[in-house]
Amino acid sequence: MTTAEYITGSREQIFADAIRDNEKRIMNICRYYFGNNPEAQDASQEVLLKIWLNIKSFRGESQLKTWITRIAVNTCLTNLSKTSREFALFVRPDSLEMADMIDEEHDDSRREEMLQLFGDFTRNMNPMDKTLIALYLEEVPYNEISQVTGLTEVNARTRISRIKAQIKESWRVRHDKK
Repeated sequence: MTTAEYITGSREQIFADAIRDNEKRIMNICRYYFGNNPEAQDASQEVLLKIWLNIKSFRGESQLKTWITRIAVNTCLTNLSKTSREFALFVRPDSLEMADMIDEEHDDSRREEMLQLFGDFTRNMNPMDKTLIALYLEEVPYNEISQVTGLTEVNARTRISRIKAQIKESWRVRHDKK
């Protein structure tokens, strides 16, 4: 859908199209922050409400999915800040992206250990770095990550690269001790 179609389309149709195309991404982002808990569903519903209330103000300065992703990330971060709790990013146990981030030559027999290391590592990260990794795991392109976070594309790439290197180093250190 083009920007002109967003401006001239009915609110209901624009919303329906936006949700059809982005519902999975919204839910996945919420799950990165809250796991498969009711909080993830609540955050997802709040994102949908915000999209509904603001869809007609979308100016087309970015892709619609980027705008929606920004709403999802900001909603999750706001909800987390209200609870003032530390959180680790939740990933699917079968996440190849997470496993590859830790060890390219990973062994499925160590998946549980990898999940534990990833949770321990991300729990101590700042919210921006957690957001960068969540978007990276969701396979959001770097140019969109840049638009969602407000970082330059080069800065986003560099920070993600450094985080991945730190995670790999943590994995290596953990196994050198064993």
